[in-house]
Amino acid sequence: MPTKTTISLWRKRLATRIPVARNVWISVVVGWLLASLVLIGVEQTRFLLSRERALKYEEGDLVTDDFYLDRDFSFIDVEATKKVVDLNRRLIPPIYFVRSEITDSVLERYGRFVSLLGPSISERSDAENKPALRAEFPGAANVIEEGVSRSEVELNKLLKITEDTLQLIQAGGIFKVDKSASVSGIIEVVYNETLPERRVRLARDSLTVPGNLPEKIRAVEELEPFPSGDVEFVVAMVSYFAEPNGYLNVELTEKNRDEVEEATKLVTISYPKGTKLLVAGTVVSEQQYRALEALRSRRDYHAFIDPLLYLAFIFVLGLVIARTFNVSLGNAKTRWMYIILCGKYLLLSSVFSALIEFQNGISVIMPTALFTLLLAQLLRDRRVAVLTSILMGCLFFFLTSNGSYDFLITMSAGISGALVVGKRETRTSLLKAGPRLALIMAITTILAGLLFGKPMKAIFITSAYSASNGLLTGILSLAFLPLLEHVLNTATTFRLMELSDQNIPILKRMRLRAPGTYIHSHNVAHLAETACDAIGADGLLARVGAYYHDVGKIDQAEYFVENQTGENRHDDLKATLSVAVIKSHVKIGMEKGRELRLPDEVLAIIEQHHGTSVIRYFYDRALNAEGNVEASPNDFSYGGPKPASREAAVVMLADYAEASTRASKRLTLAKLEKYVWDLIMERFRTEELSECELTLRELEVIKNTFVSVLTGHFHTRIEYPRDKGA
Repeated sequence: MPTKTTISLWRKRLATRIPVARNVWISVVVGWLLASLVLIGVEQTRFLLSRERALKYEEGDLVTDDFYLDRDFSFIDVEATKKVVDLNRRLIPPIYFVRSEITDSVLERYGRFVSLLGPSISERSDAENKPALRAEFPGAANVIEEGVSRSEVELNKLLKITEDTLQLIQAGGIFKVDKSASVSGIIEVVYNETLPERRVRLARDSLTVPGNLPEKIRAVEELEPFPSGDVEFVVAMVSYFAEPNGYLNVELTEKNRDEVEEATKLVTISYPKGTKLLVAGTVVSEQQYRALEALRSRRDYHAFIDPLLYLAFIFVLGLVIARTFNVSLGNAKTRWMYIILCGKYLLLSSVFSALIEFQNGISVIMPTALFTLLLAQLLRDRRVAVLTSILMGCLFFFLTSNGSYDFLITMSAGISGALVVGKRETRTSLLKAGPRLALIMAITTILAGLLFGKPMKAIFITSAYSASNGLLTGILSLAFLPLLEHVLNTATTFRLMELSDQNIPILKRMRLRAPGTYIHSHNVAHLAETACDAIGADGLLARVGAYYHDVGKIDQAEYFVENQTGENRHDDLKATLSVAVIKSHVKIGMEKGRELRLPDEVLAIIEQHHGTSVIRYFYDRALNAEGNVEASPNDFSYGGPKPASREAAVVMLADYAEASTRASKRLTLAKLEKYVWDLIMERFRTEELSECELTLRELEVIKNTFVSVLTGHFHTRIEYPRDKGA
């Protein structure tokens, strides 16, 4: 049973493992895009062929025929809406903040000026010559010089009035306002920045701005009369020290305007049914052209969006079915193979739909059964072919005028093609499949014709087409399947069955040159196939991969322990040389596999069945060698890659378990279970299984399967516990 440490390691690995569902998602998305292109192309072709003559007009063209609307029509006038939105945004008053820190800075600067000036006339006279005062406040110093004839009391009073006026003007705000920013002539002012929601609405013309500052100062004089003749002194002093402190708050202003824009209703132009939109002999106006554009876009909307929405429904349905019945497309090659095959079928369907007018239902002449039969064999998964049949039926429902009828015929033909050939039959079964399909498809067509009320003559014709379609499927599949196997170099069921024949020259040579390896490969094949069948993986692929996983040992059989009957060739070799010989069997096996044109899936098992594991025996020998030379684990490890499929991983585990248990001493059943689980966990802890999709539960199933098979292999060496009561 898995320990807490094992579970923790597994949870850590979950962050990097690729879930099975991702394969389905990729296939769904790419398939959806592919089908979208096909269907949109078909719909657009139909649209271009059937568009009304009136829709060809451009603005300013001369109308040759009256054009009446055949239905109520309304559209959003984008240009008019933009104008309304722009006007509404400009009607929203801008928000200005009066910044108190600027007011404080102005008053502080004025206070410094007064302090430098001095409290008395005599001190002031001395200050007039101070370079600091004149350098820092040149304008104010000039004003003071002009008023030097005033008494100290008068001057101090003027300075105090100036300070009060300056504070009053600054507190009211001096603004920099863009006249184009507010069409309404109103702005909102925030005097307390901590309470931005408290705003005062003011007319823009009533604001104090740098341009009208003298007038605003004189307006203050009317409320609190200044000493006679001293108004200009105060105006000059306040104008010198005053600074703009009212600034536009862009963020709040734009937020308010955005809210108004969102609330603005779209300008909708409506025409009742029967309206004469275009009048012969007139020129297409801007308003009429916008209506024609809307008509074109409305047609485009239906031509583009409807297929996409329908396809979205179809592929969501496919995803739900795939997840419910655990349908997966395995590796990237399988996914691309599926996409290419589906693309070819969809392209053929769209061409047939656009070019052939078959009143009795185009589905009876489509090679749907051939497509799903080839798909089931190339992918070695009939569930994928059945699911695809359902989706293809849905596509025909949308594409053709006989939607429901074609849906039923397409789906039944596809499912029949997917299931008509068994899992492990020979190629001759393809010929037998032809008559079976002919009978099934003819009966289905007759029942569908009766169900949908077709004339008897039409039923007879379509059933004859369906029967011919079924017969041709058997013949064409026998011709196309070997060709596709060769081009795609994929492992179909038929190809794997042929490769499992023990009379194949390479396997006969292994039996003669490396009998120990031959027996070992068969034991591994038995373990791997049984385990894969138990976890729902491809047992046939695992069996064939196990048969060939050690073909690289044939030419150097005497260097591998299972073929040694006497002396060990490695006793006279250095550990580094021995490990080079051991590692080379993977590379040699790949070369032989390519010469034999083994399928890519089998080659992957040959290449990955050792992963990057360390050859522990020779690594330990190198560490313990005379001189105690440090050895790197990388020098004593296989070159990989790690197993990328469940089948390759199971073959790795079966290879390790078979070799290790055969070399072990007598084991009880309990010890065997623990021993096998420890072997599996060793591969797990060294991350040899990090790139495949095996789950912890599947590893436990594999362990139980291995124990069951090994108990049968080595039953003479397994000690069962005795019954204490016996």
